[in-house]
Amino acid sequence: MLSAAQLLDELMGRDRNLAPDEKRSNVRWDDESVCRYYLCGFCPAELFTNTRSDLGPCEKIHDENLRKMYEKSSRFMKEGYERDFLRYLQSLLAEVERRIRRGHARLALSQAQQNAGGPGPSGKNEEKIQVLTEKIEDLVVQIEELGSEGRVEEAQGMMKLVEQLKEERELLSSTPSTIESFAAQEKQMEVCEVCGAFLIVGDAQSRVDDHLMGKQHMGYAKIKSTVEELKVRGLYVILSRTFYELELL
Repeated sequence: MLSAAQLLDELMGRDRNLAPDEKRSNVRWDDESVCRYYLCGFCPAELFTNTRSDLGPCEKIHDENLRKMYEKSSRFMKEGYERDFLRYLQSLLAEVERRIRRGHARLALSQAQQNAGGPGPSGKNEEKIQVLTEKIEDLVVQIEELGSEGRVEEAQGMMKLVEQLKEERELLSSTPSTIESFAAQEKQMEVCEVCGAFLIVGDAQSRVDDHLMGKQHMGYAKIKSTVEELKVRGLYVILSRTFYELELL
C-alpha cells in the first residue's frame, strides 16, 4: 500500500515542500531511484494492495512526467526496461496459473470423492460417534455396578463424564448436515480463469460484477493484456530494425 508521502508525491510532485526560491530536484528518468516498471506503463505493486496477492509497497519513484520524458527520449525501449518488465509480469502470470491449476485439482478431487462415495468428513464423524457410544455404554455399566456397591460418589463422578461424552456425540451428530451442505455447494463451484478465485456457479449477477471489478481480477487481467501488448510491440521493434538494416544493404 502506498504511504501518505508517496500519494502526495504523485499528486503534487516530489518537490511539493520546497519554497519558490529553492532549487527543484533534478531526478532523471534513468535514476536508480525511479521505478522502471512504472516507466514501462505501471508498477505491479499498485495493482493488488490489500488483496491476497498484495506484492508489498514499491519504494521507487512513480512520476508521470519522468515516464513521459523516458518515452520521448532517444533511448526509449533500448535500455532493456521493457524486457525486464515483461519477464516480471510473466512470472506473476505463472504464479496465478499455478493457483488456477491447484483450484481445478481441488474441485476435481472433491467431485471424485463425491462420485466414489468414499468416507468423507461425515463418514469420519460416524466412526467417532460409534466409539463414543461404546464408551458411554461401558461407563453406564460401570456406574450401575458402583451404585449396587454403594459407591455413590464415584458413580456420580462417572455420570458427569457420561454427560460430557453425550454432549460431544450430539455435536458430532449435528455436524454432517453442515459438511454435506458445504460439499453440495462446492460441487457448484468453478475457478476464475483470470485470477484463480473460486466462484459459485449461477451466482447473483451483482456478486459476479463485484468480482470482475475487484482489484485482484482486474489486476491480473491488466497484466495478461500488457504481456500480449509487450510481445507484439517487441516483435514490431525487431521487424522495424530488420527492415532498416535491409535498406542499408
